[in-house]
Amino acid sequence: MARVYIREKKLKDGKVSLRLDYYLHGERRIETLNLYITPADKKSRDQLKRRTYEEVYINAEYLRNKKEQQLITDEHDLPLKVDKKASFIEYFDKLATKRNHNWQSVRKHLIAFSNGRLAFGNINEEWLSRFQDYLQEHIKDVTVCSYIGVITTCLNHALRDKIIAINPSNNIKKVRGKELPPKYLPDEKLAVLEAMSSELPGWFTDAFFFSCYTGLRLSDVETLTWNDIEYTTDTHGNSLVSISKMQVKTQEMVRVPLSEEAEEILNRQALGRSQIGLAQERVFNLKSRTTTKRYIERWRKLTGFHFTYHSSRHTFGTMLQSSGVDINTTSKLMGHKSLEMTLRYAKVVNRAREEAITKLNSYRRRQR
Repeated sequence: MARVYIREKKLKDGKVSLRLDYYLHGERRIETLNLYITPADKKSRDQLKRRTYEEVYINAEYLRNKKEQQLITDEHDLPLKVDKKASFIEYFDKLATKRNHNWQSVRKHLIAFSNGRLAFGNINEEWLSRFQDYLQEHIKDVTVCSYIGVITTCLNHALRDKIIAINPSNNIKKVRGKELPPKYLPDEKLAVLEAMSSELPGWFTDAFFFSCYTGLRLSDVETLTWNDIEYTTDTHGNSLVSISKMQVKTQEMVRVPLSEEAEEILNRQALGRSQIGLAQERVFNLKSRTTTKRYIERWRKLTGFHFTYHSSRHTFGTMLQSSGVDINTTSKLMGHKSLEMTLRYAKVVNRAREEAITKLNSYRRRQR
């Protein structure tokens, strides 16, 4: 398959010339683009210089992509199946059936922005920029970055299927969302939640604390059945209880051994349950999402601090890292697909340790 690469050639004046490097009929070709950059501008404090550097590279990537598609078409002697009136949303839906929930969230915004009608011919750099601006008005930048990534993936598939000639998303300046640290609940706040839990129904608070001790998302707690609970013994004959569950969000299997706290909650849920059909029964009888949110808001007012149900999952991840669990084990227990997601919790713990040393040094100076 034809491949085209962007190469840099240093010039005497300190600038760099961008060129395309590819093979045509077995012969190497170097094509000058007449595009030039100054390497120092990449990390310059001057925002204008940085933007100019990025725009030149975006233009070079556009030309690289265009040349590669031309070579692929010539190589296989296949005409592009470009149909500008073909529905992008219908194509998106076919891919979304095998993807995570992010794709469904993106679809809702696509429908809202395009009134449910969007052809491939309408998707260009200008449309993508407007769609990105629309997303920024409704969601956080870090989520915008993720959603535009979904659109880019979909368009890359269309490119491979020869539905489009180039991927226009490669040529827009994408939002760079600053990732916020996960909002977890430290021990002192968990203690406050525990103290105030008597003001709320036990079926709700038990589910929340269970997530704190297992890292299960709300969607996984809602669908957790007794069939997902495993009872085994170790080499010393001690009983072990763990969860083996297919995650709703990622469709990845996760296995989490239960702590004493989580096991106590599980035992409470088993009280009074019928043995008939027990394996298929839900462990927690949670109500609607609206009801869950209402009780979370009530708990906030009682405790005086802000948190969401998802804070329980962040709490589990932070607990693991604070306890010295290695990053790979933490990643597996959390059911993450990559270590990048897990590193957030390591950063939180490191930041907390640094703050602790700073406070200690400050205290010592005051005592002198």
